[in-house]
Order: sequence, then structure tokens, then C-alpha cells
Amino acid sequence: MMKKFKLLFVLCAMSFLTLASAGIAEAKSYKVTPSKVVKMSKKKHKKFNNKYTRHYMGLNDYLDKLQKAGGGTLTIKKGTYKISNSVYVPSNVTIILEDGVVFQKLKKTGVKSLKPSGSMWQICPHNKSRKKNSVKKYNGSKNVKFIAKGNVVFDMKGVVGIGIIAAHAQNVEISGITFKGMNGNHYIEVNGTKNVSIHDCTFTKAKQSTLKKYYNKEAINIDMADKKTGGLPLAWCKQDKTPCLDIKIENNVFDGTTRGVGTHKYSQNSKTKANIYHANVTINNNTFKNIYDNGVFILNWKNAVITNNTFTNIGKTSKQSYASGSHGISGGGIEGITITGNTFNGIKRNPIYFSIQQNTMGGSSYGPVRVNITKEQTSAMMNNTFLNCGNDMNSIFAGYEVLYFRNNGQRDRANGVGIKMSEKKVYYGIPK
Repeated sequence: MMKKFKLLFVLCAMSFLTLASAGIAEAKSYKVTPSKVVKMSKKKHKKFNNKYTRHYMGLNDYLDKLQKAGGGTLTIKKGTYKISNSVYVPSNVTIILEDGVVFQKLKKTGVKSLKPSGSMWQICPHNKSRKKNSVKKYNGSKNVKFIAKGNVVFDMKGVVGIGIIAAHAQNVEISGITFKGMNGNHYIEVNGTKNVSIHDCTFTKAKQSTLKKYYNKEAINIDMADKKTGGLPLAWCKQDKTPCLDIKIENNVFDGTTRGVGTHKYSQNSKTKANIYHANVTINNNTFKNIYDNGVFILNWKNAVITNNTFTNIGKTSKQSYASGSHGISGGGIEGITITGNTFNGIKRNPIYFSIQQNTMGGSSYGPVRVNITKEQTSAMMNNTFLNCGNDMNSIFAGYEVLYFRNNGQRDRANGVGIKMSEKKVYYGIPK
């Protein structure tokens, strides 16, 4: 009996040591500086290696090592990293960005046969990035974090592109980064991804978009890959209309962008014609100021929660003349929404406005999307603060801080629902 017990003890101990060793092997960590990254790229790459490409190549090499190990931590130390092409992030990786880190987007590679990418970072395994339709649903990279400690800047340098792309991923956290220099596209693209937290970031100094060029460009874009709408046409990204789920955007500052957070194209099931909704988007305790168009723009969101944000100086510089522009919160395709505890100050038009929406150009074959808000949710919108705000562009709808159009969505008195705070009253049907 004693011998059996000793044998069992030895086997258990060996199993524990094996598991522990495996755990240690998986918990890789690397610390890099600009010069260390260059050294790695020179060691690994003879072709295409130059002053434009070394940083992205070297960083990918370190991340490839982490992918082989099953994950780990990449600590990026102070310095400037110039990125011509995308850096790919696999599963179970935490990227620590130390104080003084600057990433700059380049628009050339120094090699005729190598085109620069539009993005700096893509949350996708590197080995799948060149395989067509290799990532779908939520089966891409998982458990990825970008954690800034101190002053960290992602500068797009006026290049038309995206800072970070999270597509077909899950469990993503981005915190503490200052994004600037956007010129069309977005700072962060969240596409067909679930369980995302973006917090304590600053989005600023974006070039103002126009209806003729790069319009409807959100600092944070919530989207789905859809061939009809042109949503994220990357080779590896399956165009399967996967929606975003459980997105939290909290404690950020949006200052000087065309839009803060939003969606600019919606999708529907091609067979049933049913709307496909992004669900459970929470926008809490953010600051939106000096925004050219809308603070938040919604298209096909279900059960969204927008609370405790401040919206200041929204749409004042916009010269566009369309009904859903220059509001604090706007859009359509609403399927239930909670908007309370926000402060709106200096909004060009109604602080809150929803109406029927229709895709233009890409995705225009989809039917229009309407507004479905309960009476309880409408009454809760009175629990916001409205100061120095404007009115609808049509004078017959003037005087309402909140205005939306229900039923078939047409902009008429019968469909109109308005909140007039001076009377503390909700009107279901706009009176003459």
C-alpha cells in the first residue's frame, strides 16, 4: 500500500512540474527599444530591410516568437518607432507601452515592390494575415491588451489609414493611448469583435472630413465586414457580417474629430432582409468636444447605453446641411437605447436626434432602418442636462432638445416624438 502511495505521489509531482514548466514556457516576455527592434530586423531580414521597414519587421518578429510560445508580454520602451506596414498581434499577448513611446505612421517603404499598409496595428495572427478569408466570426486573436503607462502617442501623421484594427477578435483592451493625425478612416476599427474595452484614451487633431472626401469618419468605428458596404476589405478578414458585441468605451476624450464614436454603414441578412445589430455598446463617462459632425452616430445598435458623458461644441464648424448632422447623439436603426446623465452644451442642432437612415453607395441595396425606442426609454432622456443647444433644421420641429421619428420613420408631425425641457414634457406627435 505504501509503495502505491509513493508511486502516486511521484506521478502527481511529475505532472505538476510538467504543467508548471509548460506554464513558464508560455509566459514569455520581451523588452524592446527602437535600436533592439532594428537589430532584430537586420538579423532576420536581408530583403526589404531599410530605415522605413525595420521597426515593423522587428516588432513582428518578436510577436511571432510570442505566438509560438502561446502568448506573453511585449514591453515597448521609450523611443520613436516608425511604421510603414502593419504589425500583427496574436492571441494572449499584452503590449506594455512605457512612458515616452511614439509610433509614427509612414506612407512609404523605400521599396518599389512593397506598398505601405493603411494601418499600424492589426489584431490578427501574423501567419493568417496573407491567407484569404482565414479569419471569421470571433475566431481571430483573443485576449489582447494595449496598455499605456505614461505619455504614449500613436501618430498617423496625416496618412489615410487606421491606428489599430480589431476584427473577428475577442477580449480586447486598449487603454491610455493618445491618438492623433487622422486623415480619413479611423483611429480604432472594431469590426466583428466582442468583449472590447477602450478606456482612458485621447483622440485628437484629426483632419476635418467633408462630404466629398473621407466623410463619416469616426475616431472609434464600430463596424462589420460586409462586401456590399466595403466594411474592412482586408484579405484575411472574412466578409461574413459578424456584428460587434459587448463593447465598452469609457473615460476617453474626443477632441477635434469629425465624429467621436459610431457606425457609418449598416448590414442586413441577404435572405431574410432582417437587420443585423451591434449589441450592448456602452459609452460612459467620456468627453466629446470640438467635434465637427456628431459626438456619437448610431446605425443598427441594439440595447446601447450612453451615460454620464459631456458633449461640448458639437457641429459648430460643420457646413453640411443634412438633418442627422451636428448633433450630440444621432443616427437610426435604433432597437432600444438608454441615454441618461449626459450634459450637452453648445450643440449646433438638437442634442439627441434619430430618424430613418439609408445607406448610400455601398450597401444601398439594403432597406432603410428605423427607430424603435420605448416610452420608458424616451422619458429617461429627460434625465440629461441641455445648455445653449440648437434646433432641427426645419422650423416646424424647433424647440425640442430630443427629437426622433417613429413608425415608418418619415419626418412629419405624426411620426415625431419630441422632448421640450422648458415644459418637462414628451410629445408623441408634434403639435402645430
